[in-house]
Formats: sequence, structure tokens, C-alpha cells
Amino acid sequence: MRRGFTIIELVMVIAILGILLGIVTTAASGAIKQARIRKADACCKVVQAAFETYYAQKGEWPGDIESKITGEKGNTEGKEYRTDSDVYVLDPGDVDDMMRDILKEYKRGNPCLDISGLFVSRYDGRAGSKNIGLDFMTAIRGTKKDANGQKMQSSQMHFGYPESSHGYFRHFKVVYSKPTDQMKVSTQ
Repeated sequence: MRRGFTIIELVMVIAILGILLGIVTTAASGAIKQARIRKADACCKVVQAAFETYYAQKGEWPGDIESKITGEKGNTEGKEYRTDSDVYVLDPGDVDDMMRDILKEYKRGNPCLDISGLFVSRYDGRAGSKNIGLDFMTAIRGTKKDANGQKMQSSQMHFGYPESSHGYFRHFKVVYSKPTDQMKVSTQ
């Protein structure tokens, strides 16, 4: 009577486990990417609804955008906007100013948006940068502090979404149409 496994049986078991692990890893990475894409889309929808709510309540866009939009800012990004001089792609700094106005309203007791889903970073999220963002509530509470052991202040925050492939922070793309007086928030 024989006891134990032969080398061939052990190699077969390890090979089968390796194949199964490869399948699971591939499926998990695809699911993570899809989750990030859904989170990015949800962030865009929430922010766009916040801008529209602010506009409906105040009669103006947050961040004093109307006074900042000039012909110089028009059509600097995106092929689809270069032929229309009345459509503007807002600078990331202007978008951050708009979000800070929304947060001021939230602190005053006028919640224009659900802040729990916001994604923020201390860094500006330029293309090519590799900075990880944080959930807004995590950043405000200071449960994850920066390298100096400090929590993030809202004045230091940039607002955006997690990139689908690695989860790096990216800024929203906000396009304003002057003739229709509407804003569209999307991923870069």
C-alpha cells in the first residue's frame, strides 16, 4: 500500500491551482477597473447635480464663473469644442473654486450634494502624475494623514475622480455652454 503523493501528482495540483489563480486574478482586476469607472461616472453625476442645484437656488453658477469666462479661455481642450466659440472648458482651479462654494453652502446647512462620495487629492492630478486620491470624509477627518502627519484642509483640496486603470486622482472636465447656460461634468 502506497502513502503520499507522487511528484507528478503534486505538480498537477500546483498547475491546476496556478491556472485557477490566474483566472481569479484576471476577473478581479477587471471588476476593480469597472468599479472605478462606475465611481468616476457617479462622481461626475453628483457634481453636475450639485452645480445645477446651486444654480437653481442662487441664480448663478458657483465660483463666480460668469465673470471668469472670457474668449481667451474658450476651446483650449477637446476637439469637439474647437469649432464653437461659445463653449468653454473650465480650468481645474476654477472647478475647485466651484466645489469650495458648494462646500460653503453645505457648512451653512444647505446641502447641494452628498459629500460622502467626493474624491479629493492634495495634488492637482495633471496627466502623467501618479497621485492617489482619498475619499472626502477620510481627508477631512484626518484618518489618513499626509507624509507630515497633517489632515487635509478644504482649501488644499483638488476635486476629481479615480482613474480607471490605477485609481490615480484626475480632475473633472467641466464644459460650460454660454448660449444654453449649462454645464457638463465628465471624466478627462
